[in-house]
Formats: sequence, structure tokens, C-alpha cells
Amino acid sequence: MQFVVYHKASTQILKIFNLESAAKRSASCMNRNAGDVYYTFADIETYERRVVTRKKVKNLMTGKEVEIDSNTPRCCDPSSEAYWSM
Repeated sequence: MQFVVYHKASTQILKIFNLESAAKRSASCMNRNAGDVYYTFADIETYERRVVTRKKVKNLMTGKEVEIDSNTPRCCDPSSEAYWSM
């Protein structure tokens, strides 16, 4: 089983580990360095089932609504200028 460390607000995966203890240690260290609780960990199945959700965004060029995963990077989000300028 694999474990992921992810950013709580954006739900983006930062690191993947084979051991739960390693993921827990990494999240704790990242939170200590950040000065607040921004990161957490979960097993990959729980992450995919409960953490990642679908969100609706408006396509910047067409104006149509599109559904994307909550952990989609900004450069792959059709509602961002970065997506269309690449």
C-alpha cells in the first residue's frame, strides 16, 4: 500500500511513500517548516476516494463550464491564463 503527502487546500500530491511512518514524518516536517498545518497524509485509496473532488470551472476561451479534479495543477486548468499561454 502506498501513502501520499498532500497540500490540504489544493489537494495536490507532493510526495508518495511506501510506508505510513515515512509519510507521517514527511508531513510533520513540512508543517514544522511552514509554521502551520498545511500538509497531511493518507493512503492512496482514501485520497482518491475522499479527498479529490470534482469542481466546475469556466473555460477562459469559450466560456463553457468544465469539470476538473480538485488537484489539477494551474497549468492544466482551462480557466487559467497559464493554460492558454503555453
